[in-house]
Amino acid sequence: MIWLTPADRLTAVQSAAVRAPTAAPLVLRGGPGSGKTVVILHRARHLTDAPGAGPVKVLVYTNVLRDFIRSAVEDLRLDAGSVLTFDHWCRLEHERLIGDPPLDAKGFPDFLRIRGDLLRRMRRARAEPALEAVLVDEGQDLDADCYALLQLAARHVTVAFDSRQAIYRDAGSDDIPATLGGRAAQIDLTSTYRACPFVVDLACGFIEDPTQREVFRSQAATVQEERQTPLLYRAADEDDERRRLVEVLRERLHRNERVAILFPTLRQVKDYAAFLRTEGILASRQPETDRQGRRPSMDFEGGRPAVLTFHSAKGLTFDSVLIPGLSTSALRAARDAAGRMLFVAVTRATRWVYMSGPSGRIDGRVDAAFAALVARRRGTVQSRADAPPTPGQGARRRDDLTDI
Repeated sequence: MIWLTPADRLTAVQSAAVRAPTAAPLVLRGGPGSGKTVVILHRARHLTDAPGAGPVKVLVYTNVLRDFIRSAVEDLRLDAGSVLTFDHWCRLEHERLIGDPPLDAKGFPDFLRIRGDLLRRMRRARAEPALEAVLVDEGQDLDADCYALLQLAARHVTVAFDSRQAIYRDAGSDDIPATLGGRAAQIDLTSTYRACPFVVDLACGFIEDPTQREVFRSQAATVQEERQTPLLYRAADEDDERRRLVEVLRERLHRNERVAILFPTLRQVKDYAAFLRTEGILASRQPETDRQGRRPSMDFEGGRPAVLTFHSAKGLTFDSVLIPGLSTSALRAARDAAGRMLFVAVTRATRWVYMSGPSGRIDGRVDAAFAALVARRRGTVQSRADAPPTPGQGARRRDDLTDI
């Protein structure tokens, strides 16, 4: 799997994290692209190989990140079933220890009640932990009760997190070590950040605190190998925005890059995936969950562009990330939450970022971030008048659905 760094190419800090002792909980701090997921997977292999080891689980918050990680487990000879979302694992444990899980008013699994029931049962039983180890990736969105549950279920807990990427709750930088009892060992992976400096500069535009902004900027460990700067396209209208997106997407796929197209809302994901299909581009679209909590897996191995929401892209990494539809109305979340979502979206890229929205209605945070880049000649802003001409303009749309 192309995104999974082999064990012999890990940095000294990453290798130390993989082999760290299990006598105490382990906390891995690291920003986007610092290798947290890679370390978690190699550590899972390392702990599974330990003499007499019991079951080892890798838990994540979203289904899409689960699918992304599962795309690499074969390379490490890990069981795909050992990688689960936290709530799926809770549901399975509820069925094993208590019985059928409770449902909410709409007939979906009521995960908050499931978590609470399971925690109360485990605290009463005080049974020997069933798992050798649990490794949590992107753990900033789990609360104190979640970690209490995990410590009852496993002999060892490793957590990788970055508080700047908290979307589902406002995680403090120190609450996870405190939640684990204050005795957790801590390893800092920030020095291994592997995105190019231009992407780092753009991401800094969505960090409000000046001190945190400069700390993040200093973590870039990759040399800028090409001069292509992040691009903001001010579209004349929706048709113009979609036309330019297709041009940019084809160009990145022609480079044989791994590409994601990210949106603020699920409705945009559906609309644009359908639109790309009419243009002859088959994308891997974020699946939806049914009433039983089931969903098809997302394909990360076929080379297709991935079409996702910001939330579901958390923890994933791509060469290039395209972020259209950035109108103010599409980013109606509270100011802090919207800024964190934009930060998460931009930092999925290691090489290049493209953003677009309707001229005059692009979210102010995006405008401000690019104004700062343009002033330093590290970003580009285009409109239809600036964009290169469309090859074969006026030709009929392709209808052969070629998977490029």
